[in-house]
Amino acid sequence: MSTKIYVPYGKTIQEASIPEGSLLFNGKMGQFPGIENLEEAILEGLNNPIGCLPLKDQIQEDDRILILIEDNTRTTPVDRILPVLVDYLVENGIKEDNMEILTAPGTHRIMTEEEIIEKVGKSIYGRIKISQHDYNDQDSMIDLGTVEAGSLRIPVHINRKVREVDYIIGLGNIIPHSDAGFSGGGKIVQPGICGSATTSATHIAGALMEEIPLGRNEGNGCRAGIEEVARIAGLKFIVNVVKNIEEEVVGIFAGDFVKAHREGSKLSKKVFGVEIPEEAEVVVVSSNPCDIDYWQGEKGLVSAYFSVKKDGYIVFLAPCYEGMEHNHPKLREWSNMTYDDAKKCVKGISFHDREADLVAADIAMANSRVREKANIIIVTDGLTDEEIKVLGYDRAADLQSAIDYVLKENPNASIGLLPRGGDCLPYKLNS
Repeated sequence: MSTKIYVPYGKTIQEASIPEGSLLFNGKMGQFPGIENLEEAILEGLNNPIGCLPLKDQIQEDDRILILIEDNTRTTPVDRILPVLVDYLVENGIKEDNMEILTAPGTHRIMTEEEIIEKVGKSIYGRIKISQHDYNDQDSMIDLGTVEAGSLRIPVHINRKVREVDYIIGLGNIIPHSDAGFSGGGKIVQPGICGSATTSATHIAGALMEEIPLGRNEGNGCRAGIEEVARIAGLKFIVNVVKNIEEEVVGIFAGDFVKAHREGSKLSKKVFGVEIPEEAEVVVVSSNPCDIDYWQGEKGLVSAYFSVKKDGYIVFLAPCYEGMEHNHPKLREWSNMTYDDAKKCVKGISFHDREADLVAADIAMANSRVREKANIIIVTDGLTDEEIKVLGYDRAADLQSAIDYVLKENPNASIGLLPRGGDCLPYKLNS
């Protein structure tokens, strides 16, 4: 007898048969209802924020306002938040000419015009000035000195627009994140609009932690660095959302960029938390919804890391539509190293060494931790055989082929499913 399993693969579903009774957990997330009137909820957040005065009481008529938004790798409903926010600012005396939107892609590629229009919405495009941050453009950066986060002194190289405005607002989405604990909050500033040295420092802070800090804000050196950078940059107010698996907004968290973020993280943990009774010998994980490239898709592997037994197998479904990465060719070099070797190496490299690409080192070090715990078989159309070899994986043609292979090795293996590996937060019962 067998049981069918169904796992997302990009815009399609792959299926496979597994032995009856072998499924240990299915990775389902809880059901949370979406907000019925999102626009009203946004206004409520602006007028009754968490941890600070209403937004209208913090701004003055002549203020120049900078609004930071994410890029196309994130799914915050920016196109619905911006019209409410812009109208609110206008109603409270801010001229549209004194507003500017700055995309905050971190080290990702800049967006196409079509992607910008889709992100901000047609009602905002052409109405408010929009600029794009490019971390490769050194002339667009200023040096704000350093901040301290634990034992690290972090250089602050950031888009110069933060010193050309009076008030900064950040939009974002709060989901579990392998380095920052949770996305959102000050992350729209760092890495959003920073240079490579700053981003290298905060990422390495996460990579050097004893354990991958997925779902952990407190005691997280990466998150501490992010918030110190955001503070010196002048981030004053955030509008963050938490969404359910149907992509509906279930919570609006507006206000102080730390206090509002912490409240949002509590809900995010409930929404994206996946209870597992124990680690499985085989974990089948999809990169969904982070399918654009390997750089994003690796988040699924981190989820599997917390769900698989030592020396078990991870079957990783990751389309990687745009290949391995953008802007980070050094990822291949770093991916050849063990975690311990990379750890020793990064400690001897300056954060200012752009050629070393310590951001890529962080991504590679997470991958090393996972592959040193479990064997990885990938199903992908977007990665070459050479790239898969560098990452340390084996390729399977499809989900069933991968399942057949691992069950040949261990016919009685327990199997766990993580159909939304890209944003889930696995945790053991009673932990």
